[in-house]
Order: sequence, then C-alpha cells, then structure tokens
Amino acid sequence: MPEARVNLETLERIVSAGDDQALAEAALAGLCEISPGDHFSAILFHPGTLAAEVFFPHQGWLASGNDFRAAANGKLIEHPLARKFLKRQEPMALLRSREVSNKEWRRSFIYNELDRPLGVEDIATVYHVTASKRVLVLTCGRSRRFADHEFTPIQAYHRILNGLTQFHPMSRCQDSTQIAELSHRAPLGQLVPLTTREREILHWLRGGKRDPEIAIILRISPRTVNHHVANIHRKLGVETRTAAAMFR
Repeated sequence: MPEARVNLETLERIVSAGDDQALAEAALAGLCEISPGDHFSAILFHPGTLAAEVFFPHQGWLASGNDFRAAANGKLIEHPLARKFLKRQEPMALLRSREVSNKEWRRSFIYNELDRPLGVEDIATVYHVTASKRVLVLTCGRSRRFADHEFTPIQAYHRILNGLTQFHPMSRCQDSTQIAELSHRAPLGQLVPLTTREREILHWLRGGKRDPEIAIILRISPRTVNHHVANIHRKLGVETRTAAAMFR
C-alpha cells in the first residue's frame, strides 16, 4: 500500500486559511490525499443551533435549499458518531465500524437517507473545533470497511490538523467581537489564579493530550486529572478543552 502523505501545498493552505470555509476545503483536500475513498465531504456546523454548511470536492458549497443540507440541519445531531463527539467536544478521529454496531448504524437517519443510497458502508470521520467555535466534520466514506492500517494515517492526520491550527486562533475569528475578546485577553498569570498543577495540565491539554495520557505523565489518576480540568474550565470561563487551550 502506498505511503500516505499530505502535500506541502495543502498544509500551507491549512495554515494560511483566512476563514472556516477555506480551512474546511484545505483540510478535506488533505484527507483526500492520505485516504482513498468513494465519497468525501466537509460539514461546518454549530452544535447549539445545528446550522450547517456542506462542501463536496466536486460540487463546492451547497445551496441552502439542497436536500443534503436540509437533512444535515435537522438530523446531524442524531448521527451515531456525532453523538460521541458531542459528549467530549474535542478534536478526534472516529471510525464507524469501530464505534457503532452495524445494527445501530443501519437504524440511523443518516445511513438510510444519505449513505445507503450512495453505497457507503463505513465512514472515517475527523472532528475539529475551529477558532470561531464551529465544528468541522471531515468524512471519507467507503463501500467497504476500513482496515486498521488504513485508519491509522487518518488518526495521525487528525493530530496534525489540530496541531497546525490550535495556535492561530486570530486568523479564523470571523466575528469582530471574538477578535476583540481574544486581542484584549490578559496573560494567563494575570487573568486567573491557576494552581501549579492546573498549569501543568493546561500545558498538556494544549499539546492534545487526553486525561489518561496526562495521568500517566503526571503520575496521578485520570479522575484527578478530570477534576483539575473542570476547575480550569471554571476559572477560565470556558466550556471545552479547545477553548481552554487558546489561553496564554
């Protein structure tokens, strides 16, 4: 099997993307480069309102009256993989056949109304939270199941995508209020009284580490890590790990 690689030009497009749509297009191009598939798409949506924008490589951004977009607006929240993301609200890569049983999958609206007519039986999905707090959902659908070795580069790509974008929140803030808020934030030490342990955990959160990994690094229990993360969220006034990681 050929080695999976993302072109440097694509990585440059991701880093220099000026808004969420440009980021979505570049990020999807990268997924297409590393993973052969039958159907690719990028969806931008806000978990609170379910307002969705859908992009296909050969069709561009779909008009608001498109059937797919209408379905996504009303039913994306019911997608079995989307529910798993919404529980954690952090970047991740998921494989349908690993996470959701065939029985549950074939009962879902998304499968019956959208994927089954296309012949899609397995989906690799990359979730990324943009600086403007929309969720970017990248999908690679296939008519057959992914093998483990085929999903591994997609997991690596998810980590690369998060690393490329997490330190550049200003470049993709489309709302002037958000830009002003980010611009006027005080340094972390002047803003909130985080403890030494909380600062250590926040450092590893910025690096994309999860609770079990942080627990091993710091030699404490995952439950203790989770308790500290909750305190960090409370002190910073944020709801997600991605938002916390933006503070400096």
